[in-house]
Amino acid sequence: MRCGPRALGRTLRYLDATDGGAPPGAWTLEFVGVRPDLTGRGAGRLLLDHVLATTPAPGSLYLTTADPANVPLYRHFGFATLRQTPLGPLSVTSMAGTIT
Repeated sequence: MRCGPRALGRTLRYLDATDGGAPPGAWTLEFVGVRPDLTGRGAGRLLLDHVLATTPAPGSLYLTTADPANVPLYRHFGFATLRQTPLGPLSVTSMAGTIT
């Protein structure tokens, strides 16, 4: 499932490169994972619904993604792009949303 040492190393490098980018006081969503066979079936939306419903409000939530396919999903939930960080062959998108 692409979760081996190479994937972990890549993830740690991009988290290090974007560290400190969260708005002050924001909660940070570190990882959301969906099994490949569940992609496109609403599993990611269910996970984000749960996270947003259980995170104390008011406040903000910060996340990063190196997969451009994830950006529209996060935008659907009200996240806005803060910055793009090039990191080797990746472009990491940092995003923030408001919890009300």
